Amino acid sequence: MKKLGQFLDTYKYFIALISVFNFLLTPIHVSVSGLLSGHVVVINYTLVILASSLIAGNKKTRTRTYVLGFIALLFIWLEFSRPVSDMMKILRLLSSFLLFSYFCMLLLQQLRKIERINLQFILGPILGFIYLGVIGGILFEFIHFLDPSSFHLRSDVTGYIFYYFSFISITTVGYGDITPLTPQAQAVTLVLNIIGQFYLAIVIAVFVGKYINVKP
Repeated sequence: MKKLGQFLDTYKYFIALISVFNFLLTPIHVSVSGLLSGHVVVINYTLVILASSLIAGNKKTRTRTYVLGFIALLFIWLEFSRPVSDMMKILRLLSSFLLFSYFCMLLLQQLRKIERINLQFILGPILGFIYLGVIGGILFEFIHFLDPSSFHLRSDVTGYIFYYFSFISITTVGYGDITPLTPQAQAVTLVLNIIGQFYLAIVIAVFVGKYINVKP
């Protein structure tokens, strides 16, 4: 058990990163497995919660992670069992936003304690960037829920498309296939663009600073 604990602590960011990437590939899992999308989402979301809980530094923060994760999973399951319930959708979005925001807070607390360049220091910022993209997707999905005319979208709209749009926004790729139309949607897109660029600039600056400090 001690060796297992040491392994999980050493590779916790890598495990969390793999789980989040797996979550982002949910549409592929649905098409390959033939399972209902709701079942795949719940399975992948559970893996994200379990893996991300490894970031927690102590039992107290890990317990909070499990509680927030359980609440988010509960509302996800209830939403898929009652797809016409607007209340379940709102609760699912709010609980997911709180959960991934908490993940970001835990990640920042852990990264502040790292004093030298190692595997955790390299993978941690990548994981944080993906958490940021997921949070952006939640915000875009909520905006679309409040006002379905907020975005110019294809006819086959799914919730996943907002996470796709979030990542192309924070990376400032801008393919043009999705366009924010309302001031609210444009404002959130603008903020995410700025945060994405500053995030990359700050991470690179911190990385170079630590490299210079440890360089003999």
